[in-house]
Amino acid sequence: MKTNSTETPPLACDLTAIPADVREEHVITAPQLFALGQEVQELPDGYAIRFLNEPGRLLTIAKFIENERLCCPFFNFGLEVVSNRGPLWLRLTGGDGVKEILQTTLIDGIEDKTILKQLIQTGGDTHLDEVVAKAPLPLLSGVLNQTPPTK
Repeated sequence: MKTNSTETPPLACDLTAIPADVREEHVITAPQLFALGQEVQELPDGYAIRFLNEPGRLLTIAKFIENERLCCPFFNFGLEVVSNRGPLWLRLTGGDGVKEILQTTLIDGIEDKTILKQLIQTGGDTHLDEVVAKAPLPLLSGVLNQTPPTK
């Protein structure tokens, strides 16, 4: 069957798209990464998150992008390294519905585990279901700033 490359992918994270040997680590380390966010700025089609430019942080963000692009192909990723040891900016953007998913998962937080199961698919892997259920969800509302970041 031939697929149309212009089809919009479903707005759900498919963890089975990440290699099996790093899925659990990704589920655990992604919230840890976002917990380090210093500032969140709203963009027209998503959010930009500022991180301190500390040793290893750039590689941590790159590793996140490497895996997240597989499970969430609807995201656009941008990573800016500001000159003179300035901050790192991770931009998560996308088409229709992406900003709302980011708002729900990163800013507002998800209390209802049934919504979480709709947004994060594990392919029926019960162990991964447990890891997802236990992983702390990032909550960046405390560092949200409405001004777009400078380029």
